[in-house]
Amino acid sequence: MDDVENTVRLALRSVDDPELGVNVVDLGLVRSVAIDEDRVDIVMMMTTPTCPIGSLIAETAKIAVESRIGGNWKVSVTLDRSAEWSPALASPGVRAHFEPHPSAVASALKAAFFRLFKLA
Repeated sequence: MDDVENTVRLALRSVDDPELGVNVVDLGLVRSVAIDEDRVDIVMMMTTPTCPIGSLIAETAKIAVESRIGGNWKVSVTLDRSAEWSPALASPGVRAHFEPHPSAVASALKAAFFRLFKLA
């Protein structure tokens, strides 16, 4: 079953959140993958519970998994709209994308203050 789960997760990595341009696995949107004999049940969340394209993303995920694992499997993708997403659920590389980055002006001011107080 580990091979099937790896195949499912690989397929899900091909599905991007179109607004963020990041795949649903790295975003941390895949809550669970359950595999039983000939069935794959996937539960996903969206970055916001009211995401207007959540159903489209779920359907895209279903198609991606079905095409990767073959026709002998019944695949279902359910959206958990009660779950709350946060950047902490994303992979480290994606989290770094969401972290605030100081502007060039803020960096210059910080450096100037550091020099000013270091000299005093």
